[in-house]
Amino acid sequence: MRWIVGDVHGCVRELDDLLKLIRFDPGTDELWSCGDLVNTGPESAQVLRLWRDAGGRTVIGNHDIYAILARAGRVERRKDKLEELFAADDVEVLLDLLRDALTVQFFRRDGKERDVALLHAGVSPKWRSIEETAAMLEAKERDLDWFQLPEVQFLTRVRCCDPAGNQVRFGGKPDDAPPPFRPWDDFYAGDAFVVHGHWAMRGFYRNERTMGLDSACVYGGKLTAWCLDEDRVESVPCRVALGYKG
Repeated sequence: MRWIVGDVHGCVRELDDLLKLIRFDPGTDELWSCGDLVNTGPESAQVLRLWRDAGGRTVIGNHDIYAILARAGRVERRKDKLEELFAADDVEVLLDLLRDALTVQFFRRDGKERDVALLHAGVSPKWRSIEETAAMLEAKERDLDWFQLPEVQFLTRVRCCDPAGNQVRFGGKPDDAPPPFRPWDDFYAGDAFVVHGHWAMRGFYRNERTMGLDSACVYGGKLTAWCLDEDRVESVPCRVALGYKG
């Protein structure tokens, strides 16, 4: 089975709960993340170790990029939850899981179903295709400058934009977006079914062309996964909601 997991954000206990719920078997199953495995929650290093041991793969998220750039001194540290990760003896090995992340992962399906494009945040209406943009980015040298390219920033940060692809800094609910900005998927007309994370306030949703898997686990919501092969959604609650204090 192929599984895609929403934003984990350092919530290792919930990730372990979810893998047990779906009876994930690294010998036969495939595990993908929509990005933001780290930060915001307290146990990023443990998440990356569990993810590595499960054979998990990921696309890059904005918090993953922040961890890479902060570790390199490229951006100023702000209030974060990366001390455990940065103090770990295996920090560089763990960060390599993020440095090697894809921008977009494509899952090809038979003619009865649309292909799936997995990415972290969203797609610009000014791009001719996701495939073309992803190919352009993957062909470039993956140095520190790469993580700050406009296309990478859009893929990992957008929630709302206008028809020209201009973004607005906004993290609320879709109906509260300030005009003329609207959720990016209002402008999306591509062929692939896009699965993404990043928008905790929106929560899990699904429409004809897109699906969002960030169900705000780190904020007391749930950690959600979607099985491509069975079109099945499973989730576990945040342990904070069950009284867990860390």
